[in-house]
Formats: sequence, C-alpha cells, structure tokens
Amino acid sequence: MKPTHLTSVNLEKGGDIATLRQIALTLTTAMGFASFERTRTVTAAVELARNAIEHGQKGRARFSLTEVDGKLALGLTVIDQGRGIEKEKLDPTRDIVSTSGMGLGLRGVQRIAARFDVDTGPEGTRVHAEFLLPDCQSDAAEIKAKAQQALDSYSAKDPTAALTEQNRELSESIADRDLLMQELHHRTGNNLALIVALIRMSKSQAKAEETRQVLRELETRVGSLSKAHELMQRSTATTDLDLADMLDEVAKNAERAFTGGDQTVGIKLNCPPLLLDNKLAVDIGLIVGELITNAYKHAFVGRERGLITIAVKREDDDGLTLRVFDDGVGLPEDAPRPERSNSLGWRMIRTLTFQHEATLSVRSDDGLSVDIRFPPMT
Repeated sequence: MKPTHLTSVNLEKGGDIATLRQIALTLTTAMGFASFERTRTVTAAVELARNAIEHGQKGRARFSLTEVDGKLALGLTVIDQGRGIEKEKLDPTRDIVSTSGMGLGLRGVQRIAARFDVDTGPEGTRVHAEFLLPDCQSDAAEIKAKAQQALDSYSAKDPTAALTEQNRELSESIADRDLLMQELHHRTGNNLALIVALIRMSKSQAKAEETRQVLRELETRVGSLSKAHELMQRSTATTDLDLADMLDEVAKNAERAFTGGDQTVGIKLNCPPLLLDNKLAVDIGLIVGELITNAYKHAFVGRERGLITIAVKREDDDGLTLRVFDDGVGLPEDAPRPERSNSLGWRMIRTLTFQHEATLSVRSDDGLSVDIRFPPMT
C-alpha cells in the first residue's frame, strides 16, 4: 500500500508541540486505538517533535496512513534542520533522551513502533515511525475518511490554529521560492562573469584587429549586462536602481574593454544619484554602452586622445534627458545618418528608445552628440 498523506505540522516553538499532540490524539482516536496504545503513540509523537525543536532548530511532522506487513498503521515522519545525531548516540545499547522531554527518547519510540528508521547527517535528521492500528481496522478507505473527518472537525473547533498553520505554510513556501531565486541569480551572475572573462582571454589572444574589435564590442555588451545584474542583486529590497551607479559601471567596463594601443580616450560621467525602475536603468545602461562603443570605433580616427561625456538631467516635468557626446572628428557632410544605420548597435539603441517612448536626435558639430529624451515617469 502506498502511504497516504493525512496532515502536516510545522515544528518551531513550544506551542507547536501542543498542536501536534492534539492532532496525534485526534488521529489515534479516529483510527480506533485502545486507550493504552493511544497514550503511548501520542507520547512517542510528542517526544519526536520535542527532539526536532530542541536539537534540530526547527522541523516538520507528517502523518500518513500506511501499512506494515499487510496491516494498517499510522505513519509519522519528523524531519529537522539540525546538525545530525552523533554516531555514538545511535548505539542500540544507549537511549537518546531529550533534556526537557518526558524521558521516552528515540529508543523508547523505537520499542513502541512497529517500524522505526533514523536517517541523520550534517544537513539534518529524518525519523520515521509506524504504529499499528487495531486488527479490527482493515478498511483503508474507511479509516482515511474517518481520519479526515476528525481532522476537519478539529480545524473547525480551532480555526485560528488552522489559519496560523496555513499562513506559516505560505511563509515557508515564499521563503523556499526566495532561496531558489537567490541561487538562480547567483549562478546567473557567475555565468555572466565567466563569459566576460572568456571574452577578455580570447581578445588578448586574437591576432587580427578586426577580431579584437568584435570582441571589445561583445565584452562591453555582456559586461553591461553583468554589472546590471550585480546591481539589481544588491538592491533586492526595491525595484529601483541608481542610474549613476549603473552608468559608472558601464563606463568603467567600456574603458577596460577598449584600453590598449597608442590611443587614450577618457570617459566623463555627469549624473546625479537617480533612482529609476530597474528595467529603465538597465536599458539606459545598454544604450550608453552602445554609444560609447560607437564613439571608440569612429570618433577618434587618426587622433591620439579623446573624451566621451555622458550627461543625465532630470527635467522640470519629471522627464529625463540623456546626452552622450564626444570631441571627435564628427560626421562627414555626405555621411549617412547614424541613427538610421542597420548595424546591431544602432538597432538596439532604436529599439530600446522606442520601448520607452523616448525621442532620439543626433547632431554633429564639434564631434557627435546623441540626445535621448525620456518622457515623465508614471
């Protein structure tokens, strides 16, 4: 027979032991345990729960309907998150007795139970015990129905306890989800950092200048995403990012990617501390990364030095103006408009600008200037 789950109880504090005792009493009564066997089974359940709280930090008890050698039994599994039980304490000649319990100990539970297993290690302990039902109780479906009806009656008598348990289960599931998300973000961050490192290694070993140029652009793009992810992880308590921090990281990453050779190009950032929705901040960071890359590639041909400036200004109507300009060679008079270019970089810039309903303009006076006006934040 496959074990059938009946109910579970979280074990974190002393009051939880009283709840478990009442549930164990409710189940053993519904299942027809005689008075003596009912008392022994409830006492064993309380002892296991007390051990989980006392030695295992916190735990969870799970009741089930199962069978032992063809006979129906009440199953109880208690798990905790402690450091495990020392091997010498599992010596069958010694009893394990809780310091504040009723003195029954694990060995006492083992003597009462028809089946008893302990699985313990540094990550915690799992104790499983099964207690035989009276021989006259042989219809599993009927026993399950009686047990469920008794549990429903118990919950109806104490709705506060049921609601507390439901809230705790919800909090536990949220905590588990948050832990999984943290692990996912951690692995994502590590993978992005590894990709950036591999790109830099390939760039240093590349022979052709064209290959190095492509790898520089790729390093800037992936590096911007990596820094954006890192900043979002630092601000998990909010959905906002500081745009100044974001752009500072993008500028440093670009300087690192394009440093080398005889040319010296600096990047100047003028941006006050400015909290923005993280998607908008990341998208602005990607736009700036592409504009910096374009400036490095085209603005300083034949020059030894140059300066790229990034300026951000909050407007009176709560809109935002981003300006990226350089003191480079500018555009030849017959040059095609860069904002209509079909290059990957400009397609990204146009797409991200459009997504935020912003307007883009390009001027070529002393160098090239790109202005993007973002509408007021809603």
